[in-house]
Amino acid sequence: MASSPSLRYLNFSNNNFIGPIPNCSVSLESLDLSNNMISEEISAEIGLCWSLKTLDLSGNYLVGKIPTSISNISSSQFLTLASNDLSGQIPSEIGRLKSLNWIYIDRNHFSGKIPEEVGNLVSLNHLDLAWNNLSGQIPSSLGNLRPSLPLPVGKQAYSENHLSGEFPQLIIELQNLKLLQLMLNSFTDKIPNAVASLPRLQVLQLWSNQLSVEIPNYLGTQSDLMILDLSMNNLSGKIPDELCHSGHLVTLGLFSNSLQGQIPMSLNTCKSLEDIHLWQNRLGNDEGIVELDMFSNLPNLRFLDLSYNGVSVSSSINSSYTWPNLQYLSLAYYLSDNKIHGQIPKWMLNKGLDTLSYLNLSHDFQTHIERLPWKNMKTLDLHSNFIQGALPLPPLTVSFFSISNNSLIGELSSLICNRTSVEILDLSYNNLNGTIPPCLGNFSKRLSVLDLRMNRFQGTIPDTFDQKCGLNNINFNGNELEGSIPPSLVHCRNMQVLDLGNNKIKDTFPRWLETLPELQVLVLRSNKLHCFLPSTTTNHSLPELRTLDFANNDLAGPLPKGYVENMKGMWNLDEQGTSSYMGTRNFSYHYSVSLTIKGFEIKLEKILTIFAKISSFVGQRNSLRGLNLSHNSFSGQIPESIGNLTLLEWLDLSSNKLNGQIPHKLADLTFLAFLNLSDNRLTGPIPQGRQFNTFENASYHGNIGLCGFPLARGTLIGYGCGLLVGAVIGYVAVKTGRAKWLLKLAQSKCHYVARKRVKE
Repeated sequence: MASSPSLRYLNFSNNNFIGPIPNCSVSLESLDLSNNMISEEISAEIGLCWSLKTLDLSGNYLVGKIPTSISNISSSQFLTLASNDLSGQIPSEIGRLKSLNWIYIDRNHFSGKIPEEVGNLVSLNHLDLAWNNLSGQIPSSLGNLRPSLPLPVGKQAYSENHLSGEFPQLIIELQNLKLLQLMLNSFTDKIPNAVASLPRLQVLQLWSNQLSVEIPNYLGTQSDLMILDLSMNNLSGKIPDELCHSGHLVTLGLFSNSLQGQIPMSLNTCKSLEDIHLWQNRLGNDEGIVELDMFSNLPNLRFLDLSYNGVSVSSSINSSYTWPNLQYLSLAYYLSDNKIHGQIPKWMLNKGLDTLSYLNLSHDFQTHIERLPWKNMKTLDLHSNFIQGALPLPPLTVSFFSISNNSLIGELSSLICNRTSVEILDLSYNNLNGTIPPCLGNFSKRLSVLDLRMNRFQGTIPDTFDQKCGLNNINFNGNELEGSIPPSLVHCRNMQVLDLGNNKIKDTFPRWLETLPELQVLVLRSNKLHCFLPSTTTNHSLPELRTLDFANNDLAGPLPKGYVENMKGMWNLDEQGTSSYMGTRNFSYHYSVSLTIKGFEIKLEKILTIFAKISSFVGQRNSLRGLNLSHNSFSGQIPESIGNLTLLEWLDLSSNKLNGQIPHKLADLTFLAFLNLSDNRLTGPIPQGRQFNTFENASYHGNIGLCGFPLARGTLIGYGCGLLVGAVIGYVAVKTGRAKWLLKLAQSKCHYVARKRVKE
């Protein structure tokens, strides 16, 4: 079809076409195959499409390089290859396309330098090279381009550019420049005075570079400037008073710098301001106070973040401004310490009553909550304060509610179940008591996180989780819960984290947990679980499991080697070695869990996916970092298969009833830094070499049948053999290459000593 001699215009965009790019006739002037599923390389035959003025291949899965033959399409005016998987260098031959007005090759994997020949494209109006891996400096030849050229040359973390050097001086030639985006690169030094010569500049985004010194005063002279974002640099000094002289500024982004001093009162004259991002600086007056009244004349204000400035925030008691469009307000200390004491101030209670959807007052000094009046609140974060009294009920519209790490008391009202939009409910680390309302099991199909840990809840866990359960994370650790683990949890098919540790649950091992396909972290430690731990009967049991803690129960029977062998979630990290944290994307909420690691109770504030990410099963490599089955009644021998856990760093099997010898294969665990096999019934020689040479007596205490280093250094040579004699015999044996008799003697002597100890 594309080769039809009379066809001039072909548009197959926004479909699901696959396969190669079709050949085109010399008469075709426009070819649009954008937003399909084409995953081929761009053929060199594309250069035969001489009449093409528009070529749009964006939004596909194209791979390989841009063919140099593309320079033969001399009539081309619009070229977009954006959002593909193209790589290699940008061909210098592209500079021959003198008719080009638009080039969009952003969001690919291009590397190397920007070719100087791009400066030959004298007709160019738009150039977008963002979101690639380009490096070096911006070539000075770009100053030859049309003065109206927008110049977005940026990056993102997943497919970044690495442009560097001083801020490019070439922009002084682009007198009609409206959009300048050089964010997420490595430009250094200061913003040059050349920016002041750009009278039509509307957008200046230089965030996440290495710019230093102070913010230049002349930025306030840009009469058309609407968006100014210099965040995440090394800027210091004060915010210039002149910054808002243009009167058109809509967005001001200065967060994550080293700015200090008072926020200029002149910002109050910027009636067009909607978004103000000033968090993570050192802003405040000489008394360390930020007066919110300075923003009182901003009727369009939607977003205000002053967090992490280490100052107090205040406002006049009789303030009447309401910020009718306010949606986001953060005065918190996650990253901030704004030191708001006592109750939520009355001046705050009338701000954004109908519009405020995000409020973060965490890490302040709140002690009481009188009321929460906002009608459209979605995210309410009050964690890490000193709030006392009963649990305040959040607005009906809330999706995220965290009031953890406070001093709340009393029972949890069943009225909380009227908040059917809630997705994350975190009431952990308080002093709430009573029973858990049965409605918590089924009141919201949106609920993904239910965190009640470290309170004083009693009674049983409600058995009310229905088939619509959408929970990913249940954490009831550290309460006084009794009874059994409710079988209705089997309906929570998306469960990733289940932590019921440190309670008084009395139950047999819940075999049905093995059917949860997404479970990655299972903590049942320090309860009263009993009876034999069943062996897995299928290779599909708990396929994603990576963290398993059954310590301090009364489980009995052989060690569950089936879990080690069948749970593929413990095997083989992905080849890219990437790591992230378990949690929810919508609210940047990270899951946490408490584990006994290397003998210490440690709270993992964030659970790395190295503990909880499944990859394909490859060979016998294993990414399990720790295994704790201590303080149970496991019997039998230590499974040889534990020696396959090649990345194991801590192993605690203490206080069980294990017998037999320590498998010699454990000596191959070169990352093993902590070993506790104490208080069992192990016998025979302790494996030697590698990490086993670093463990002390405490690792084997209470196993009277064990012998060898480090329990008795003279045992290998026999009773009464002195150090000197032993050293000489050992030297002669090794020197002559006849050490087998010595090894056999040592082993027989060790077994003899072990039997003798047992009899005694």
